[in-house]
Amino acid sequence: MKKRKFEDANEESALLSEELTASKVEVIASIVLTLGYSLSTLATILAFQEEEEAAQLKSSNSEDQNQQFKQMLKQLHSVNDRLDSIERKLNRF
Repeated sequence: MKKRKFEDANEESALLSEELTASKVEVIASIVLTLGYSLSTLATILAFQEEEEAAQLKSSNSEDQNQQFKQMLKQLHSVNDRLDSIERKLNRF
């Protein structure tokens, strides 16, 4: 009788350990999936940030170029004013 109980207990603990193993596998699989989704989301966020940085750099370059054009325009106005002044002086003579 005791032997039978011992065998039943062994069978029951074996089934219980298998159930625990299956539960552990489910938990690990869930963790792995969650990590996968998190990494995917992180990769998407980083891609968006890179695109935004590229757009900001392009905008910054455009602003720099615009500033250079403004400076060139001022210089051209200055040169044009000097040429006008020289032309007026030449016309006097």
